This record gives sequence, C-alpha cells and structure tokens, in this order.
Amino acid sequence: MDLLSFDAVAKTVVRAVLDDALDPVTVGISGAWGSGKTTVLRLIEDALAPQLPGTDAVVLVISTDPWRYDPGVGAKETLISEVLAAVAAELARGEESGQTPGRTRALLTRLRQRVDWAKALQVAARTSLTLQLPSADDLTSLVNTEPDNQDTGATEPLSRGLEEFRTEFSILMESPELSHLRRVVVLVDGLDRCLPDTVVDTLETIRLFLAVPKMAFVVAADEHRVADALRVRFPDPGNGQQAGRERYAEEPASLYLHKIVQTTVPLPTLSRFDTEAFLVLLQLSQRLSDQDLAPYIDACVRLRREKGLLDNLAAAVNGNDISAELAFASRMTPILYEKLHGSPRRIKRFLNDLRVRQSVADHRGIVLEPEIVAKLMVLEKLLPDAFTTVLGWLARGELR
Repeated sequence: MDLLSFDAVAKTVVRAVLDDALDPVTVGISGAWGSGKTTVLRLIEDALAPQLPGTDAVVLVISTDPWRYDPGVGAKETLISEVLAAVAAELARGEESGQTPGRTRALLTRLRQRVDWAKALQVAARTSLTLQLPSADDLTSLVNTEPDNQDTGATEPLSRGLEEFRTEFSILMESPELSHLRRVVVLVDGLDRCLPDTVVDTLETIRLFLAVPKMAFVVAADEHRVADALRVRFPDPGNGQQAGRERYAEEPASLYLHKIVQTTVPLPTLSRFDTEAFLVLLQLSQRLSDQDLAPYIDACVRLRREKGLLDNLAAAVNGNDISAELAFASRMTPILYEKLHGSPRRIKRFLNDLRVRQSVADHRGIVLEPEIVAKLMVLEKLLPDAFTTVLGWLARGELR
C-alpha cells in the first residue's frame, strides 16, 4: 500500500524506462536513508508487472540488491548472472509455449560460460590471497562442463572472460525468441550501503556490459553517498581548487555518476501534512484490511491536492471511527515533523517502538496511555538528561 503518496514518482520513472527515445536508460531515485526509496521501487515493480494492455509486449522486471552480493564472487559477475538467469527463465517459458530458441539458447549458454570463467578467476584470486587452493565444489560450480561450441557451429575456442560480452548480449536481446520483450527493467536497491568497490563494479557493469537496447536500470540510492564511494576510486586531483572556468566544473566522481545515470528523480521530503497523514494511515493499517484502508489513502491524496485539512478525513470516508488516530497524529506531528525531519523510516520505527513498550506494559498488567508514552519517548530521544531526571523523580516518588 502506498501510504506516502509516492505513486507520482513511480509513474514518472515508469514513463522514462518505457520511453523508446531513451532506450537504453538508467534512472536514479535519490533520497536519504529511510526516505522511501524501496517503497518507490515496489510501486514501479507493481506498475510494470502486468502485461502492457493491448499488446503482446512484455516487460521483464529484475530486482537486485548489491548490498547482499557475495563479496567472494564479485558484483560484476553477480549482477550479470542475475540478468542472464531471468532471461533464461523467459526463454524457458517460450519453450513451454512451443517456441524453439535454437541458436538463441546456444548464445545464452555462451554468455553464461563467460561469466562462469570470470567467477572462477574471482575464486582463484580470493584463494590465493588466503593461501588456500580452490575446493572441488568451487571449481565444479563455476566452470561449465558443456562443450564451448555446442549448437553454435563455431570452430574457434570460447573466449574467456567478459571482453566480448556486450556485443553478444546485444545480439541475444535482439533475437527473435525475445522479440516479445519490450524492456528488461533492473531495479537496483541498497547501492548506497555498499563498499566503494561494489559501488564502482555495479555501475561499471551497467555501463560496460548491460547498457544495450531494451535494457533499463532504476538505481535507488542516496546520490551523495554513492558519490562519496566513487571518490575513493576517482579522487579530485585539484580538491575543488581549480582556477578560472574549471572552478565550476564537476568533480570526477560526480561526472562518472552522471555519465551512467542519465536522469535522477529526487524523493520529496515529507511535508507537515504528509507526516500527519502518514501517522494516521500507519495506525489505521494495524486494524484495517488493505481494502478498507484504500479509501483513506485516496482521501488523503484528494485532501493534499485540494490543500485541505486532515481533520476532514473522517468526513471524506464514511466508515470507521478514526477520532483516536486523528487525535494522536495531531498531537505528535509537530514534534515528529520537526525532529525526525520527515523521514518515513524514523516515523515508522517510532510507532513500532511505541507498540513494543505498550505490549511489555500490557503483559505486566500496566495500562499506559499512548500519548503519554509517546511524549516520554520523545523526551528520552531528544533530551536524555531531562529524561533521566524524570526517572529519578519516579524512583523517589516525587512525581505525581
């Protein structure tokens, strides 16, 4: 459910990745940690998942998270393997419907063999550093045992590595067996959490190997943190001290990033209205089904567009009594909006912590008013010394 009304951002990105004039394209979604980037990626995936109406064209969506890649294999090989695995699954569906991939299947096998050899080199490099020999399982899983020239008709031995990967991958994407694919959209999440080497390798893979027609990438990351990681590999030789016109030139890290990411969509910071609406919807989501919650989400969108007050939410939806949720959100919004700086993750975690503390109290037979607990939590977070003083008063029985 889109509790943050980020559908406008998702629709903008979807339009960009499906624009034939931008093919291939890499779109960035930039925002601080906890700003809702993953939520936008899920909205994009939901929008692209259904088959395009009125056409046989299909959009293949691949979700990936470089933060979870195995560091022993390498970001390049992992990302390429995930893309090839998804394309192989699409070809397999074609085989089930009676299509015969023929040379396309052989070309896919050849590409996967290139990646297998690249993985083998990664294992060899890793084991040499640790003074260990690769295990039999390592080599068996990383080196294909299929003949190099199977079904290809080629007479020369298979090239090792990824040198010619992009050319062959482009031929694969244009093959008749994949003509029904309008676009392959790769959603990249968590890049701003990765080590510099993983950041660089992931972006280089997009630029050097996978940026061919019918491919689109959506990279959700804090642009500033990604630039920080790139500075390790691409330092600024002048430290920003260039004279004359060069003083205003972009540093190498930013230039590299903007060369790969053609356009960036910044996530809007939550306004005061958005913060209050988010608080109300989060509370309602705990007791309402998605179907019953949907009218309240739509009503919040209308009120935002009409610059109305959230007090009118109950009147806009004839249904449940939401006075308690509205009252709580009204009391907490001034503090949470100012101190948590419109961060959806911080707001959500605050409510989760509140529920946990109420649950502990309930199991001890103690009844706590949510508004009072919330105020004490804010005091604990923002003014810890004052919170300790309050605890001292309670311990000594001096607070009525």
